[in-house]
Amino acid sequence: MSTPSHKEPITPSPAQHAFVDSIDSGIVKLLLRDESGQWRAHSLPASILPTGTKEGTWLQWVFQPSDPPAEQQSDAGLRQKLSQTDDGGDFSL
Repeated sequence: MSTPSHKEPITPSPAQHAFVDSIDSGIVKLLLRDESGQWRAHSLPASILPTGTKEGTWLQWVFQPSDPPAEQQSDAGLRQKLSQTDDGGDFSL
């Protein structure tokens, strides 16, 4: 992870559709299309969802460049914090 440089322009991603398959115990299972067009399940914190989102809802998913949050002055502290609990093993989205 690195701090974005605004010297090189970053283009927002095109809008992608996501289907809310389930919401359980604060985790949402979203179905997103991969590069081959297949729908794949991804588990994320439900707190990312717009207020009032329910199972069966279609969403548009867009990533765009952003400045770091005010409380995040540098990525060095975040990297150190995350690496303390990282066992180096595999993960899945």
